[in-house]
Amino acid sequence: MPLRRPSGPPSYKVLRIPASMGTSRTGTFYVVCKVRPLPTAGRRGGACSIDSRPADERQGEPGGDREGRPRAGELRRSVAQGPWPDESVPAPVRPVRPTEFPRQERRLDLQETLSVLWFRKWSILAITLLTVAVALLVSSRQTPIYESQAGVLVTPIDTGEEAVPPQEPNLSTEAELIASVAVAQIVAEDMGFEGNPATLLPDLSVDQPTDTDILEILYRDANPVRARRLANGFAEAYLEFREGVASKEILAKAQELESQIASLERRLKDIDAELLRLPDDDPRRGGLETEAASLRDLILQAQIARLSLPRDVSGGRVIQPAPLPDAPVSPDYRVNVLFGLAAGLGLGIGLALLRDRMSGRLRSSDEVEEYLEAPVLGLVPRVPDWRRRKRAYLVSAARWRSPAAEAYRVLRTNVLWTVSTGANTIVVTSTHSGEGKSATVANLGVVLARAGKSVTLVSADLRRPRLHEFFRRDGLIGLSDVLAGRLPLDAVVQEVTLPSSAPMDLSTVSLRLVSSGPVPEDPAELLGSAAMAKVIGDLERVSDIVLIDVPPVLPVTDAPVVAAVAKNVLLVIGPNSATRESVVSARQQLDRVGARILGGVLNGPNAIKAQSFGYY
Repeated sequence: MPLRRPSGPPSYKVLRIPASMGTSRTGTFYVVCKVRPLPTAGRRGGACSIDSRPADERQGEPGGDREGRPRAGELRRSVAQGPWPDESVPAPVRPVRPTEFPRQERRLDLQETLSVLWFRKWSILAITLLTVAVALLVSSRQTPIYESQAGVLVTPIDTGEEAVPPQEPNLSTEAELIASVAVAQIVAEDMGFEGNPATLLPDLSVDQPTDTDILEILYRDANPVRARRLANGFAEAYLEFREGVASKEILAKAQELESQIASLERRLKDIDAELLRLPDDDPRRGGLETEAASLRDLILQAQIARLSLPRDVSGGRVIQPAPLPDAPVSPDYRVNVLFGLAAGLGLGIGLALLRDRMSGRLRSSDEVEEYLEAPVLGLVPRVPDWRRRKRAYLVSAARWRSPAAEAYRVLRTNVLWTVSTGANTIVVTSTHSGEGKSATVANLGVVLARAGKSVTLVSADLRRPRLHEFFRRDGLIGLSDVLAGRLPLDAVVQEVTLPSSAPMDLSTVSLRLVSSGPVPEDPAELLGSAAMAKVIGDLERVSDIVLIDVPPVLPVTDAPVVAAVAKNVLLVIGPNSATRESVVSARQQLDRVGARILGGVLNGPNAIKAQSFGYY
């Protein structure tokens, strides 16, 4: 569509631009603009020329002032000289808004995160229950394991050495000793185990209670009797091994003392024999007698040391025999269920946030305005009484004081402001089906009519019409008959009577309905015909506001076709279309036909959390 030519006398404006904006030169530049008003109210067009010389180069020139700014006369001459675009040549149409622009990904705040989790609560619950069920299934298929525990008190071993007192045992070393192959060998011999003794060790564990001399020997096995036998067997085998090592040390000490006594006795015997051969006055006799006495003392000490060696060695005792376990310790159903619950919640929450991030859903009304590039004119909450969605429900008439009806009155206030700027015909559409556009048209028409406006509702959804159902009217004749030339417009306009239970005088309420009529085979061609433009013009002359219900933007082309004629669009955004891609795509299609998006209507969010509706 070509741009409209400017009309009326031009005006001139000068924009002062610092040289630092996009140039390396210093000083100030002036942009001279010629502006003419367009025929459309509130719109102006024109062109600009740039004086590329800085202000300091213009000082003193006939056409400039002391500061180098051009005077008014020179402005007109500069603008008149051009060069300006040829206004006789139609300029190409450009989109009203940019179709692509970079946006920074917004981070979820706490409220939006909770909203996402609340919306995904059933999927999170399903994943959690599934994880718990898997944990229970895996637990039920595991072999029950029994555990038996024996307690051993570890005491120092007295080896009979008076010079070296018994030392306190190192319990960490003793615990490692219990889990050694040497002790397992003793257990295997005592129990008649024929396999490799090392295979007994993986199911053995030793604990050391803090600040005690007790070692707890635990053994796990699928057979509770075997678990008890092996726990007791390792306790007794440990004591046996420890006492055996100590007994060997004592035996070695005793053999050493006996060898020492035997050596001393042989020497003493030799000295006694030599003393018998020597005369009494032999000078060597005194030394031999002294050595003999010393040997007798050493022999006596060695005999005493040998007799003092302990006969019975004790390295500890079993203070708690292993009992027979009556219940398995594995699988632990309580621990497994808690683990499955935690894992399921974590997995469900993570998948919910990831799904929300990958879906590209718009999380707040501010984000909708950013991508729609138009204000949000209304936030309509869910209607609790509307449980059967296939049946039309006019909440603004049935529940006049409900939150949803109040939301439609807020939308009416914003729509009336747009009507004051000349937008008296409004196309109401959505991005996908099932977003509530027909309900929005019906309820908005009711509240506008009750505000004293003459309202006409047009059901231009010639594919799946539903608007007439909200007023309990039939759609056998309607718009398609008019567009096809079968009936005049007056024959299909129906007066709508609102319920008299509302707290106001309804005698002056003017609300008319044009049903869709029979569903045609070529709805897009009918809506794009000159007859549709004539219908809109005729309805505008007899109505303050005309609301046109059209099919969704993205699936079919009907909405852009009607919007190209009506120019004003109200986009309903419901639970299925609150994504960046769908909103931007709908906006681009409407922009290409020169339609003006008055704003958006968020249909369906919770009334309490309407500012953050990412839980769709």
